[in-house]
Amino acid sequence: MASSSSSSSFTLPSLFSIAVLILTVSTAESLKSPFHPLDLLPLLPKQVSWPILNSLYGAADLLPTFIGTASPGNDDVKWKGACFYENTAYLEFHNKSGSEFGGGTLHIQADKAHSWTCMDLYVFATPYRVTWTWYFISRAHTVEFPEWDGLAEYEYVKNKGVSIFLMHAGMLGTLQALWDVFPLFTNTGWGESSNLAFLEKHMGAKFEARPEPWVTNVTTDQIQSGDMLAISKIRGRWGGFETLEKWVSGAYAGHSAVCLRDSEGKLWVGESGNENEKGEDVIAILPWEEWWEFELTKDDANPQIALLPLHPDVRAKFNVTAAWEYARSMEGKPYGYHNLIFSWIDTVTENYPPPLDSHLVASFMTVWSKMQPDYAANMWNEALNKRLGTKGLDLSDVLVEVEKRGSSFDKLLAIPEQDDWVYSDGKSTSCIAFILEMYKEGGLFGSLADSVQVTEFTIKDAYMLNFFETNASRLPKWCNDNDSVKLPYCQILGKYRMQLPGYNTMEPYTHMNEQCPSLPPKSVAYSDTTAKVGTFDSLGQMMMGHVVARTHLILSRSNFADSIRCQGLRVSKMESQQSKRPTCPSCAKPTQLCLCNRIRSPPLDNQVSVTILQHSLERKHALNSTRIARLGLKNVTVTTVCDVHDEAEFLIRVKGASLELVDTSMLGSDNVDNESLKLYQQLADKRGSCEDNLMRISMKKRGVISNVSTSLLEDASFDGILASPAAMDVLAKGFVVTKFSEGKEEFELEVPPGSALLFPSEGSVMINDLKERDLKVRNLIVLDGTWSKARRMYVENPWLKLLSSHVKLEIEGASLYREVRRQPREGCLSTIESIVHAMKEMGEDTEGLDNMLDVFESMVGDQRRCKDENFGKNL
Repeated sequence: MASSSSSSSFTLPSLFSIAVLILTVSTAESLKSPFHPLDLLPLLPKQVSWPILNSLYGAADLLPTFIGTASPGNDDVKWKGACFYENTAYLEFHNKSGSEFGGGTLHIQADKAHSWTCMDLYVFATPYRVTWTWYFISRAHTVEFPEWDGLAEYEYVKNKGVSIFLMHAGMLGTLQALWDVFPLFTNTGWGESSNLAFLEKHMGAKFEARPEPWVTNVTTDQIQSGDMLAISKIRGRWGGFETLEKWVSGAYAGHSAVCLRDSEGKLWVGESGNENEKGEDVIAILPWEEWWEFELTKDDANPQIALLPLHPDVRAKFNVTAAWEYARSMEGKPYGYHNLIFSWIDTVTENYPPPLDSHLVASFMTVWSKMQPDYAANMWNEALNKRLGTKGLDLSDVLVEVEKRGSSFDKLLAIPEQDDWVYSDGKSTSCIAFILEMYKEGGLFGSLADSVQVTEFTIKDAYMLNFFETNASRLPKWCNDNDSVKLPYCQILGKYRMQLPGYNTMEPYTHMNEQCPSLPPKSVAYSDTTAKVGTFDSLGQMMMGHVVARTHLILSRSNFADSIRCQGLRVSKMESQQSKRPTCPSCAKPTQLCLCNRIRSPPLDNQVSVTILQHSLERKHALNSTRIARLGLKNVTVTTVCDVHDEAEFLIRVKGASLELVDTSMLGSDNVDNESLKLYQQLADKRGSCEDNLMRISMKKRGVISNVSTSLLEDASFDGILASPAAMDVLAKGFVVTKFSEGKEEFELEVPPGSALLFPSEGSVMINDLKERDLKVRNLIVLDGTWSKARRMYVENPWLKLLSSHVKLEIEGASLYREVRRQPREGCLSTIESIVHAMKEMGEDTEGLDNMLDVFESMVGDQRRCKDENFGKNL
């Protein structure tokens, strides 16, 4: 067993090696080195080199990057490789073989290698073949195609050329990536930890351990028809497959099933993807006892399982008889491999996690079509024919046919799957399409059933549907009974706490998920390979980051530390600086200073809900008062917000429900706002396209807006939107805002109608002024941070300005914070004080609000006593 201190102790040769590498990095710009710093990594001690390699390379690096196509007459194919920085290519046709259509030579000139020891790896593909090679020397290289595979390939290459893909990680990175991808599919502890690490790295997933026992003592009488089961497998063959599926679809679960009761009340589980005696994946209806016993004792993929109960209002609409009949009609039919791939490809560009793209998908399909033609036909050939309206074409024929029609393969992939398509082996559904088709048959989609294609849904799309229970008090008594964290759903099995971001937030709408990007609009790109492995600066920063972590360098609470937290990087010193004292899981205070028994029970059932935007540096502050709002208010949500350090993207989605409530038949009447109605009509007409329902705002740091695109107005600036009564009227009906930073989703927040921001902005008014205008606040948004941080949050979150109401307080006197935390000026209150005073003015229960102030004052008193005691010890 390795020593616990081994990660922070270095020998003299180790330190010398590090110094040499850092010196090489810092001087490489001015002096060409025969060795690239990356080439030296294997020579360094493992505790230094492997953390860097694992940060630079992973399983995703097995995917090549599309460079371009080389065709006759096109000599403009130029790119920057991982090793050679200047590369060109052109294609020459010839007939050296004397065959009917001849062959060709691909000429590649590789030049400007960044070191003497690096090399580039390439993959070359047409719809009919895939080959690969590597280059070590700066010179002209050739790839020979002795003869084309008939007229079809000849015509294709003549018109479209040969596709060139770069293994952007180079030889070293590709070998490391192979080492990373292999264990994903192994049924070992190594395989499990590899799957968790992959999801943490590429999706920002967290795997918090649950307290034992990891299985819930389920009483089945509280499970009803329609309750969904979200399942995440994390080891073995299915664990590896689900990990990659989660990555490409954005879902945090990889499988699903549904509960059903028959006419006699017996509980069953419906599941598409159950393996039968022949080893085929089919749709099965199993008794609960049999299904649950298998998951507990026989499923070696270590499943994590959550039960998602339907909301009572949704359950009341659920036609169990119709759902049961549908399930029985599908029993024994094949799993929906036909629609598995296409469910997450809805747009031409924004559904592929980098470096995936349609070119790479086509090449992947080509490889598999050559290796496993039957598999390829089952997975995608027939589905592609459905989209073309053809029959019997193989993949190469499909690609040629698409070009003949003047279209492209990426557009073909984005054509929505149709629920009524029947394949050669019958009607089939993926695991989630089976459940949602049952929901359709059971009436849960209502009048939208005919305009929603559930085969276009991923598991993420399903658990985000606003179908599930929202009231924790109505969950089964055994729900999360052994867990210190009360999830909004019931996790019934698993060592790790399941995450379902966006759970239960999405209202169904017409043509839902048919044109929806699953990625942020600006994802981290791999096209410039030097951003990952080619620049000395980026390697130096990565190197120094790991040296910092390994030597337990104390990081101050600065913007750099905040950036580290927001990007999800784990720095060991940060973790070790957390208090070692036992803490209360509810209020996060040391147990001897627990606040829970001081708060009034039950929590105040506040009519005005509260949304707190909490700065990331405020979350773990000892005097953070948001914890009291969590304890004392029933209707409160807290969202962590980070500073913008480079650039961020905000997506504003107009809530579909608000469009359905508008009577556009009044258009043209003299007594209505026709501009607003026209805008509602335009948005309603575009409901089939997610893209058209978004406003996108690109934000630089310190509040500089760099770009705005919107479907609310034509060619509108952000100020133009604020000045448009029609646009602001639409937004006042509620919207959903999603923030992306560093290519990852930072938060998603629903802003309901009647939301007001509590902040002294330029246009803010007193709460009583809103009352005089007969404007009712239903949701209060509060910024939690120091005053300087709160101001920065305001300017760096432009969607806050889209709120129709901004309110402020004018409170004389000092804050209760005054003795332990600096108050910028009189009237500057803590977050909990601001909430309490604002809610009193809005008519909430005074007694419950005063109790929260008492608890806050006692927390401040605890802090003051601790300071006095520490001061006395130091005397």
